Amino acid sequence: MKSISKIVVFCCAFLFVSCLGSGNKEADENTKFEDFNTVSVNGEYQVSIPKFMRGTTALNEEASLQYQNALKETYTIIIDEPKAEFIEILKELEEYNDEASPLQNYRAIQMQLLGTTMNMHQQSEPKPNTIHGLESESVEISAHVEGVDEEITYFLTFIDGGEKVYMIMSWTFTSYADQYRTTFEMIAESFTPIRE
Repeated sequence: MKSISKIVVFCCAFLFVSCLGSGNKEADENTKFEDFNTVSVNGEYQVSIPKFMRGTTALNEEASLQYQNALKETYTIIIDEPKAEFIEILKELEEYNDEASPLQNYRAIQMQLLGTTMNMHQQSEPKPNTIHGLESESVEISAHVEGVDEEITYFLTFIDGGEKVYMIMSWTFTSYADQYRTTFEMIAESFTPIRE
């Protein structure tokens, strides 16, 4: 069983260090779906990833998907948790809010844990949505992390996939956030469960 805090610690430890290089940046105003490749993960879900990003294993060892382009300072990971185990852990810790949905609980605890590892300057209100029939919520945050001079913007999408809950986390320097916002939104909105 994965520990929620362990996942966040690994996530933060690896992803923040990744944002240290520099290189060419391109606006994504004209991004089209033909600029993406569809990637299937463990026979559970598929997601569209920009052709300029490459798979890696260096961002987070708990992630089921990891892609990056260090020159463009763009990074995406997907973390998944068995929903029943997640709910059980939160209830044991007396952290589960019975008045909120499992997805809202998942988003709240992940945001709380992320807040312990970074200095958040801005955080949007959660935006509810439906992605391919699945309940989802999106949050955008800007933060400083230790060891990185520039502010980083994170695009987080939380998805209730039935048996699992998912967190899609994409990030770049805040100075490039507008250039890649559409790309990151298209990644999240492409998430599709593979149903047999």
